[in-house]
Amino acid sequence: MSASAHPTTLRASLLPAGQVVALLACAALAGWGVLAGQPLLAVMPGIGLGAGLGILVGRLAVARAAADLVRALMTPGEAGRVIQDGNDAAQADGSAAALLPELRPLASAIQTLVARQQALFDVQAEQLEALRRQAHSDPLTGLANRRHFMAMLDNVLGTGQAPAEAGLLLLRMRDLHGLNQRIGHAATDHALLAVAGVLQTYPDRIGHCFAGRLNGADFALLLPVGGMAQETAAALTHAVRLPLLAIDAKARVFVGAVELNRPMGANQAMALADAALARAEADLSQLPGWPLGEAPPPDPALAQGESSWQRRMTRALAQGRVALAAYPVRTPDGRELHLDCPLRVQLQASGPMEPASRWLSLAIRSHLCAEADEKAVALALAAIDADGRARCINVAAQSVGSAEFVAAVARRLEQAPQAACRLWIDLPEALALDRPLLVRELSRRWRPLGAMLGLEHAGDGLARIPRLIDLGLDCVRIDGRFVHAISAEGADDARRHLQGLVKLVQAVGLLVTAEGVRQQADLDLLWQMGFDAATGPLLAGQPAVAEAKAPSADQATDHAPTRAPVTIG
Repeated sequence: MSASAHPTTLRASLLPAGQVVALLACAALAGWGVLAGQPLLAVMPGIGLGAGLGILVGRLAVARAAADLVRALMTPGEAGRVIQDGNDAAQADGSAAALLPELRPLASAIQTLVARQQALFDVQAEQLEALRRQAHSDPLTGLANRRHFMAMLDNVLGTGQAPAEAGLLLLRMRDLHGLNQRIGHAATDHALLAVAGVLQTYPDRIGHCFAGRLNGADFALLLPVGGMAQETAAALTHAVRLPLLAIDAKARVFVGAVELNRPMGANQAMALADAALARAEADLSQLPGWPLGEAPPPDPALAQGESSWQRRMTRALAQGRVALAAYPVRTPDGRELHLDCPLRVQLQASGPMEPASRWLSLAIRSHLCAEADEKAVALALAAIDADGRARCINVAAQSVGSAEFVAAVARRLEQAPQAACRLWIDLPEALALDRPLLVRELSRRWRPLGAMLGLEHAGDGLARIPRLIDLGLDCVRIDGRFVHAISAEGADDARRHLQGLVKLVQAVGLLVTAEGVRQQADLDLLWQMGFDAATGPLLAGQPAVAEAKAPSADQATDHAPTRAPVTIG
């Protein structure tokens, strides 16, 4: 039931039919007494009529206050504030805006219930974060373990059908066993932590950069841009040199680097990096990091520098050389919930439509995200109008940081109310973690207009998001690296963590979707875990049974945190 339904329901029950008949009888008798010249007959029913109307007015006042309280409690994050404001107002001046005394016990009970619910959520989130570290992190260094790093690499490279724009570095500590014998276990751990600390500075400063510990002596670093692998390898070697020499004069590291700018899978990329590392260990590190002869040609879109690329991107957006891809998101019974529609940009007039992995990092540096994301919103709304199929687009944190962008999206939603009710907008998980109040404001602005909000690529920080229940979201999409090979042997910890994510999300009334599913065994297990929907290469080619119905206009504007944002027909 939506919040707007509560006042009608409460007020409709104020006066039973019997009391209505009695009031009408009193009014008729009083009127007859006046006309017949019988004052006594007019006064007595008049007194009864006045008493009845007084009861009615009192009940209306109580019902209005109760309805306002319920409506506030149905709005995410408002319960505690409204109750406190009402109590403060009652203490200040006893105005009509204050909570009536009759409602204060109800308000207090609801406040206590909300506090207990949040306490239970906090305990569950703390346990889930411990599971995440156990399943996906190296226990000594805190970096991603081998399984999780390979899943991240596989997620970046996709199916190997299109070139990624990335670099891969492998770092190995020489003779770790000998180091352990020379300086002892504790000092060796200190050396490993020093290497891990240097590696972690890259993910801390660069978005979509990942570091991991593959085994005892081997570390890896995944760069989100191309053309920087060799330079980063040299800088990394220099950065770890002094900390290691301070621990042991014989300590040394080798670094192999490769550019991942041609189609390949994760295993092939790792094999290339292993070969580069082998050459470095053989003191041949002065050779190019690409082990197949010549280094690959530079990306033509970046060949003339960043300023030239920015002009290409700006021109492509101005000329409308953009398009939306379409990947189905399916429910367990095979129905289509909506289409995932990432934006593609044609950087060269005669070139291909490029995925975000080719231009997003430079778009962020050039402050072009808002313009690109507004194009995506416009394209999605137009496509929904054309065929009626629900669609989901994603927007960057940089875009929603602009008040102009937020207002522009709101205007587009207002101008296309029917299509807006079938539009999903995904936000980065990091935005909810770092700026939860901004996410709440986006929910306040866009959801009453019909749009549904979700968090994409979630899993790393989900358990640390403050008051997830209050953000006004509809869906959480678990990143593919937490889903990849979840059915494999030895993935028990990862399965427990993933099951915990599902329970955490569904406990606050949100849909949970799996991203990047590629294996049937993984998909079968995801359905058993309770996932509401999934997407990925495995599902892209499956025929849809029927489209899942989008929420009605009433559902779209209902902000109750436990509402189901879609109804599967």
